[in-house]
Amino acid sequence: MSRAVEIGGGTSGAPHVVDVALGAPGPGEVRVTVRAAGIAGTDGAGELYPAAFSSGGSDFAGVVTALGPEVGDLQVGDEVLGFSAALGRQADAVVVPAGHVVRKPAGLSWEVAGSLCVAGAAACACVHAVGVRDGDTVVVTGACSDVGSFVVQLARLCGARVVGLAAPEHHDWLLAHGMDAVAEASAGEEHADLARRLAAAAPEGVDAFVCAAAQDERELAVRLEVAPHRTVRAAVGGPVGHDVLTELADLVSTGRLQVPIAGTYPLDSVREAYADVREHHPLGRVVLLP
Repeated sequence: MSRAVEIGGGTSGAPHVVDVALGAPGPGEVRVTVRAAGIAGTDGAGELYPAAFSSGGSDFAGVVTALGPEVGDLQVGDEVLGFSAALGRQADAVVVPAGHVVRKPAGLSWEVAGSLCVAGAAACACVHAVGVRDGDTVVVTGACSDVGSFVVQLARLCGARVVGLAAPEHHDWLLAHGMDAVAEASAGEEHADLARRLAAAAPEGVDAFVCAAAQDERELAVRLEVAPHRTVRAAVGGPVGHDVLTELADLVSTGRLQVPIAGTYPLDSVREAYADVREHHPLGRVVLLP
């Protein structure tokens, strides 16, 4: 058996913990006892954001406790990080394909390792999709979201100049982690006004545009005259590659990529954890510690 988060059901529809059957790992699968599981910004939101380039599932990090046949060189006792394909399904133990995990670097905390894969992979996909390269100017809306904070840093690692929209309380962190200029994201502000402020921060023009906000703000890209093939909206909902997981783990373990942790909760406090994400929209990840 495993204790897992269920979204919906029950009398209130709120996230809660239930007992679920957890079978033995089959061919190509491993069982992992979870030490940390991140909550994505879209968990419990009622629907997924539509997107062309995205990643999906639930983050976790933990210890391999059982192996099915044909799992490569993984061993019982290995510390790993990875993802489950069950979106919004954090648990104290999971059975997943061996290709969904990579070994956790020794210096990585459980909290960071358990909240890396889904948003990090979505950000990698977005940066690749718009072809970010050295010398580009990239606009990121929702720059303080779980995906956006990764996009900012990854674009900067590519040599780009990064301009973004974010809540003012997060400007200092963004400027310290790769953002060259940041404008306040004001609720209800007209796109024309936002575009003027972004254009003023990027006087030489904008080469690529990543929308990592909950609202679809790609109209701004049109106003900034960004080519459609260099515009993308980020979300959750697609595959995460093994090579991407390995690269993300390396970037974080070597200090080139930072994963801010907004808060941690025990598994039984999942309702409070989800409320924190939904109501406060914190910078960084909220993490469950089973």
